[in-house]
Amino acid sequence: MKRTLKVIIISILLFLFTSQVAYCYHKTIKFQVDKQYPPFSYVINGRVYGFSVDLANLIFEPDKYFLSVSSDTWENVYKRLVSGEIDITGPIVILEERKKGVYFTDPIFTRHVGIYTRKDFNKDITLNNLASFKIGVMKSDYTETLLKERLKIKNYLTFQTIEDEFVALLEGKVDAVIISQEIANYFLVKNNYADQVEIKLKDIFILESGFGISKKHPELVDYVNTRLKELIKNGIFDQLYYNYFSTYSPYYYEKKNREVVFSILYILFIIIFASSITIFVMRGINKRLQQGKEAYEKYAELLASNANVIVLTLNLKGEIIYFNRFAEEVTGYKREEVIGKRWVDIFIPEHKREYIEKLFSEIAEKKVLNNFENEIITKTGDVCWIIWNNVVVESPYLNEPLIISTGLDITPIKKNQRLLEESYEELEETNQELVNTLEILNKQTELLKEEEERYKFIVENISDCIWEFDVAEKRIEFYGNLKDYFETDKINPKIDYYAWLELYHPDDIKALMEKIQRAFELRDEKIEYEARIKDKNGNYKWVSVHIKVFYDNRGKPEKLIGINIDYSAKKEYEDRIKYLAYYDDLTNLPNRKLFENKLSELIKKAAQTGKIGAVILIDIDNFKDINDLYGHEVGDEYLRTISQKIAEYLKGLEVQNYFSRVGGDEFAIILNGLEKKDFVIEVCTEIQKIFENEIFLEKIERGLYTTVSMGISFYPEDGRDSKEILRNVDMALSLAKENGKNDFQIFMPFLLLKNLNKIEIEKNLRKAIENDEFVLYYQPVVNLENMEIHSVEALIRWFLPQKGMVSPLEFIPVAEESGLIVRIGEVVIEKALRDLRDWERKGINDIHIAINLSARQFKTKYFENTVAKLLEKYSVDPVKVSFEITETGAVENFDVSLKILGFLCQMGIKFLIDDFGTGYSSLIYLRKLPISGVKIDKSFISELMFSKESRAIVEGIILMAHKLGLKVVAEGIENKKELEILKEIGCDFGQGYLFSKPIPKEEVEKLLLQKKVLM
Repeated sequence: MKRTLKVIIISILLFLFTSQVAYCYHKTIKFQVDKQYPPFSYVINGRVYGFSVDLANLIFEPDKYFLSVSSDTWENVYKRLVSGEIDITGPIVILEERKKGVYFTDPIFTRHVGIYTRKDFNKDITLNNLASFKIGVMKSDYTETLLKERLKIKNYLTFQTIEDEFVALLEGKVDAVIISQEIANYFLVKNNYADQVEIKLKDIFILESGFGISKKHPELVDYVNTRLKELIKNGIFDQLYYNYFSTYSPYYYEKKNREVVFSILYILFIIIFASSITIFVMRGINKRLQQGKEAYEKYAELLASNANVIVLTLNLKGEIIYFNRFAEEVTGYKREEVIGKRWVDIFIPEHKREYIEKLFSEIAEKKVLNNFENEIITKTGDVCWIIWNNVVVESPYLNEPLIISTGLDITPIKKNQRLLEESYEELEETNQELVNTLEILNKQTELLKEEEERYKFIVENISDCIWEFDVAEKRIEFYGNLKDYFETDKINPKIDYYAWLELYHPDDIKALMEKIQRAFELRDEKIEYEARIKDKNGNYKWVSVHIKVFYDNRGKPEKLIGINIDYSAKKEYEDRIKYLAYYDDLTNLPNRKLFENKLSELIKKAAQTGKIGAVILIDIDNFKDINDLYGHEVGDEYLRTISQKIAEYLKGLEVQNYFSRVGGDEFAIILNGLEKKDFVIEVCTEIQKIFENEIFLEKIERGLYTTVSMGISFYPEDGRDSKEILRNVDMALSLAKENGKNDFQIFMPFLLLKNLNKIEIEKNLRKAIENDEFVLYYQPVVNLENMEIHSVEALIRWFLPQKGMVSPLEFIPVAEESGLIVRIGEVVIEKALRDLRDWERKGINDIHIAINLSARQFKTKYFENTVAKLLEKYSVDPVKVSFEITETGAVENFDVSLKILGFLCQMGIKFLIDDFGTGYSSLIYLRKLPISGVKIDKSFISELMFSKESRAIVEGIILMAHKLGLKVVAEGIENKKELEILKEIGCDFGQGYLFSKPIPKEEVEKLLLQKKVLM
């Protein structure tokens, strides 16, 4: 049993050592491959695998080169190779067309190109009639070049990956695909396509392959050729090729003659290596050998505890003899729960036990059973899929034949088939190492020195740093490539026991010493920590340290074995995630979360010290227009540029400040430790100047001008915490925007009252909608030619219970801001149409009604449908209805406005531009809109008698409107003199207190029946 355990532990040790990748810090070679071209290259979880990657790692010696591996689509890889952005790729097919752009190494092997179809495809395909079929080929691949240049086929379909080609073939999108037979056979086996796809034409092209090398690095051609010859000579190349292609390639066996030579060399190597391993099974050798063996076994146990494969030993009856730690983790069973029990009784579902028991008989007969997948039941009842390699071992050192089983948990692979290759390779490698080790153990040797040299070679070529510290002898040894990054030669515990601490970052020393000391006191066998260690260049690297502690009989540590793993890349990733959590990725400024944390901290300090600070909230006026006109990329460039200019200005201030982006187009500044509040006014004035200056943007090659609104709040007097300060500064910003923007306002307590009043109005508005508290008043519109009432304008009034009438000037802005104006607007339209229907029933048939629309209501979804349904509900002729909308609201989102107006005008509804002359719209827009008239704002009418300028403006509006075929309504007529002037200059309609103030429905009915108003 103990001897079996040793066999397994040593096997795992070799498996772990040989799977490491050597790091190098010399010249970097940029090696890039196709990200989906298995088995040559493929990507899993961000890492590149495959035959090409493994061969490149063997070619470039780690003491001379550092191989930087990456992947992309083949089209991009080849472009980068030609341009010199990467140094090498391949192996790729050698074509005359490609020799113009890149160098090639000597040919490595041949590729055979064939034509594949579905098995149910009954038509004959030849090279002569190939153009008559739908052909698929991989984009930018050498097969596409062959198809175009040699077969002269012009019409075909291209695909990004080989798998896409086969899917298209099976779905009938193409009749046939042209592809490398080695790659095709791999996919047929991997995806179980063999019963659906067959090769129609074999070996239509036989081409040689080699590495492609950038013409910027011709020196690499000779180097790669030399290394390839060495790898072929010592058999390593053939072994690698066998691992990837023997299952899928019928052409592999053409190399059998060379394989015989490799086998002879390999057997000689095994014989030499075997002599060292028998040290562990030899008893009676001197005390020094025994001590070396025990130290080696302890070290092996440390590595075995980290193995990520299941290792089992069973007898031919299926009884479990050995059960490793990873098996415990996967199954949930402890070793003592399963040892001596039959495997099938514990882990195999009842309906499959008979089948598995037959497999044990098959293993005993055939000695080997590899690549067998089956499901097992864990202790918790979960199902795990394991892929097994099994071998029967017979040895004079064993009491009976044993089955050595190595298994990989492939449960995730069942969910993601692309992990199948990686798991298969790991399983094959583990099995091969175990078989080799068991064969080596059957050969005896007395050469301890050669074993130690072999051990040293393996350990020193792994990528991490392994160290062993003998406490009593004060001796420490380092192994692995990572040790070369650090000045390990300076560590000599015999001279200075704590010299190793000098390599650690000063900030980490105290914590790690406390951790180690606490572990010694508690006799913990495992110590793990992360720390920064200084390399030879004086830079600090993050390492993850795992230590196994061995104690003597007195409980004192006598030996420590540790592994230092380079943790820098993961640490940088974690730091990046942390950065993104607290910083804005566009401007690199602190985000709102970090800003609020900083503000809370400064408010607390200010309350303790009595100092004051200020918060400035910045909002860019009309920033949405930049995004709408130029696109979000230009908007992003503007935000980056303006934030840099503000940051540069703030750096010059003597007062402590903190600048952050807290929203889409919102920034915030903290000015801490102010001597005078007036200083904040100076800062805001300077920031306004920054925005008023031209901001040049490269993406549009022109400058933009904007304005900015700002709110100011002081702490701690305006608030006890960050939430209060941010609420108050936001109210100050809102006031600045209400004042016409391009302004800054300081928070005052009345703003809080104003805000509370706004909240109260909004609450009452919601109740008013539910309780139907709104009524309509009407004001007549008079035809100035015959002085008859032409129409009435519907005006909303709100009678609040226990308070009376609320002015529209008070509640309409609140309704607009809260969005309630949409529901209120629907109420107005419905009440107005219902009143119009009632008047028609009373014989008032020739009256029109005008209804005011909010711009927000006008742009709501389904507005046209709502109006149409209400017209149908109350049977109102659309010709008698007109909507009034401000010119600014009409041209905002012009395309949407044009669509809505066009639809409703087709129904017969008229549109008038309200308050004409007070907005800032373009006459070009107004000319394109389907409107029937304009209403001149009363601010112009009230000045008619006293201002020549106002009269000229009114005359101009009337003249322009008549030229465009529009009617004109004058608002706010209050005396006869104004009326006479308007008649004189040709105004069509009039409205105002001279005729009638807004009156309830019942009163306006009397006027409508009279048809005329009395003045």
